[in-house]
Amino acid sequence: MFQRKYKVQGVDVNDFMVMQNAAYLNYSSKILETFLFVKGFTKLKMNALRVGLQKKNDKITQHKSLLFTQIFLVDLEFESIVFSNQKMNVSIHFYNDKSELCTTVTRELFWFDYTSWETITPPKTITKYFVEEKEYGKVG
Repeated sequence: MFQRKYKVQGVDVNDFMVMQNAAYLNYSSKILETFLFVKGFTKLKMNALRVGLQKKNDKITQHKSLLFTQIFLVDLEFESIVFSNQKMNVSIHFYNDKSELCTTVTRELFWFDYTSWETITPPKTITKYFVEEKEYGKVG
């Protein structure tokens, strides 16, 4: 899991001071970019590798509304990775300042090769940050 705190800004809300769906999608993209940046994959490095992320099939499930100037936590969770289909499923959870789940954005991600214009299996240098390695005890 990867988390960041944000504050609902004026551009994120509608006339009723409630955070809009477009803002949830923007913060979802922002946390993915921040995750890659923290792991050492800046936009410049991604361009040098000639790969990028393509987003598809965003699904927003709303439980509670986030309001103007409210502090909220965004939590990035990797659900599943299917390398044969070159697809990853992630869930981005939004929590209010009382740690109550407000919204969940479920998103499919594809790795895209800019030289061949096709979806690809993610490069191994990047893959290791998305796969949880299980530790097994010694037998015998």
